[in-house]
Amino acid sequence: MRRLCALVLLLIWPTLALSGQVTVAVATNILEPARRIADAFEAATEHEVRLISGSTGNLFAQIRFGAPYDIFLAADQLRPELLFAEGRLAEPPRTYARGRLVFWTGEAGVTQADLARPPLRRLAMADPAVAPYGLAARQTLDALGLGPAFADGIVLGENVGQAFAFVATGNADGGLLAHSLILSANNRQSRDVWLVPQELHDPILQDGALMQRAATSPAARAFWRYLWDEEAIAIIRSFGYESAYD
Repeated sequence: MRRLCALVLLLIWPTLALSGQVTVAVATNILEPARRIADAFEAATEHEVRLISGSTGNLFAQIRFGAPYDIFLAADQLRPELLFAEGRLAEPPRTYARGRLVFWTGEAGVTQADLARPPLRRLAMADPAVAPYGLAARQTLDALGLGPAFADGIVLGENVGQAFAFVATGNADGGLLAHSLILSANNRQSRDVWLVPQELHDPILQDGALMQRAATSPAARAFWRYLWDEEAIAIIRSFGYESAYD
């Protein structure tokens, strides 16, 4: 009996020794894809993934104030690059996706013309100061000469997820939002969008960062590697992102 117990322990010991938890700070636009990736990763390993979501700017500030995140999936390149310059990362950041901005009203057949015509009075977007999708939305309005038209009609969300909620609940007539949110399983309305031409705003290149505190964490290292796996890339693409490898 003792020999049997010892054999069982020898068989499961590597799993027990390597299992652990990884805490990932996730920009709101990538939260649902990150959940799918985390589920697949957990099914393939003994590790557990804990996701904390928010605007890129707010998560960046939390990291600087010592938030115990192992990996940061940002919605831009700037914040991860700043963290790397400050010596907070275990290695240089990597681009995991290129995001797409869309105009969405929840109605079928939406076009660019709907962005400039009545009854659109309240336009939702994320706060450009903290959210890269909000910055892209502001740049798009300026490029189209629509900034003055919405001078008093912008409904700002703390993050792009909140901006999406404003449109979904009728508190805004339309929104300039992340395409991934429209393709989300949580969206019960029309998925018709006007895909904003990328030349109207700066590229939305989204970088991931492995924090220095997680440099020796088997769980964090394993999840970091998994982000570049074909399965994870396929999930990212399914939400309307362009892969870094496209």
